[in-house]
Amino acid sequence: MLLRWYSTKWFLSSIILLLEIFSNVANGQSCLPLNSWPIVEANWSSCSVLSDGPVTINNIYAQCMFLNVPINWNTTNFTTCTQTIQVFVKRYFLLGYQNQSHHLWRIPGGGGIPVTSLELEAVGVVSALNGSVSIYVTDKRGVGQSSLIECPTSIVKNFTACLPYIRDNEYRLKQNTYTNTARDLEYILKVIMGSNRQNLNSNQRVILMGSSQGTYLLQRYLHVTQDNEQVDGVILDSVLPTDITRLVHGDKYLNYMFLDLFTRCAQDEEGCAQYFEDKNPMRALYTYKMQEDFQTNSSCLSLLHTTTEDIAKKMSYIFYPNMMQLFPALIYRINRCNLDDQNVLGHFLNVTQPPNEDGAVGYSILVELNNNFAELWSPFNPEETNPSCDYLKGASMNTFASTHVMPDVYCPIQQYQILGYPTDQYYRKYPTKMTKLPVLLLHGDMDQALPVPIARHFSKQYSLINSNFTYIEMPRTGHTATNAAPMTGEEGNCGWNLAATFVISPKFEPDRSCLNKISQIDFSGTTIKSKQAAMQYFGTDNLWGIKKTDETITNTAMNIKYAFSICISIFIIYLTSF
Repeated sequence: MLLRWYSTKWFLSSIILLLEIFSNVANGQSCLPLNSWPIVEANWSSCSVLSDGPVTINNIYAQCMFLNVPINWNTTNFTTCTQTIQVFVKRYFLLGYQNQSHHLWRIPGGGGIPVTSLELEAVGVVSALNGSVSIYVTDKRGVGQSSLIECPTSIVKNFTACLPYIRDNEYRLKQNTYTNTARDLEYILKVIMGSNRQNLNSNQRVILMGSSQGTYLLQRYLHVTQDNEQVDGVILDSVLPTDITRLVHGDKYLNYMFLDLFTRCAQDEEGCAQYFEDKNPMRALYTYKMQEDFQTNSSCLSLLHTTTEDIAKKMSYIFYPNMMQLFPALIYRINRCNLDDQNVLGHFLNVTQPPNEDGAVGYSILVELNNNFAELWSPFNPEETNPSCDYLKGASMNTFASTHVMPDVYCPIQQYQILGYPTDQYYRKYPTKMTKLPVLLLHGDMDQALPVPIARHFSKQYSLINSNFTYIEMPRTGHTATNAAPMTGEEGNCGWNLAATFVISPKFEPDRSCLNKISQIDFSGTTIKSKQAAMQYFGTDNLWGIKKTDETITNTAMNIKYAFSICISIFIIYLTSF
């Protein structure tokens, strides 16, 4: 009886195996072994310059293609049946220059932001550089059009509702690593350039340029390709180092730069400090916090049915160079709290909303959370532990500007321990091979997400292995320097000027002349841009809410006081002369 059971089992197993083989052969899938993943021809096809817009703008065109890549690059057993995903690639070029211009690859910040976010930038750069540079982009795996992985419902608003989807895609998420994504980029470049750059002219350059979290990906790319460098240069825009950055400190970083902003206000006596008692904006800042914490029923914010926590979140949403000059005036108005101030505060609370990323087309918060939990949330070594969620909540509540993303989003999700993947040999490490690859780092000294000491640390460490590394610290510049360094009296951005001149310079030397043109912080609210920002967020272009007559009276009183003090001094000198 037992022998018959084994015979039957063997027979059924053989039938199933034969059916699988027959099915593979019938479908043209004989699962033949591959020595390496095949480099295919670049199969470009025309597509719209803007994803939801016209085919061309100002003679700028776009082409797109999809490439199949293995879900897991970390294998030596590639076959024709290896499971794959698609990655999306797009290029923007001036007609006629697509095969002779330099290639500038733009890697966006954030782990889950699609390249559609770079469309307008790409058109502007290609146009400004008259076709000498074409912009290339690729959606990271799991993002945008690259085999998107994203919960059908809001993962932030209802994580538990997303759990079945996460479990169904668990294998995909475990392979959605920074290393596999870096290998995707390496493969895409081989397809477009050719394995030995045979598809390029000798004078064509290939430059990689990543912003914020995109710099983390590029560091992984540099690590996995250190023995076979593909590109001619790299630009890091607001660097996120591999070895020291932890997301748990995000609100502390933001608060450091908020305090730095008020320190700069104190140094600007005419434009900012003069409005505060004793010309001390820092004291006013702490007075605001204490008054609102203690006077729960009679404080200014209580009249508006809000709290310092809400104000802190609102300010974090617009902490950018063209907006941050509003904050000292906002605190001044809260402390003063007349009827006009209450109207302004009400307007500010109403119009200041969080970035609309949750649910945006192509944006994958799931991919971003998965990557961050694996590599940017975890401690540096196994002996460390993350701060408790109660600690993070308290830290966020006791800051002047904070997102509250860590205690409100990451902490609850961490309890499920379902997102993330095992780290590999590249985790928290720099490349080990010495190189002379031209690398430019641009970092703002007012970067609110990655304060400047982080960039200085990276510069010190990376320069040990790269003798051709250039670090430019940009004054009055916020996060992502290519978009956070507006210039006085000029269109464009100093960060992009530095990047563009680095790309086209014969010796990869960026033109630093724009550093002296970066706009001063207009605390007084007198420039056109400041008035526009005030109108948008305050509902008035009168930033401080002080009438001209009031200023005249104040200035006159100060002049009289100054003249009187001079007279007293002269009188005392006269008396002591006898």
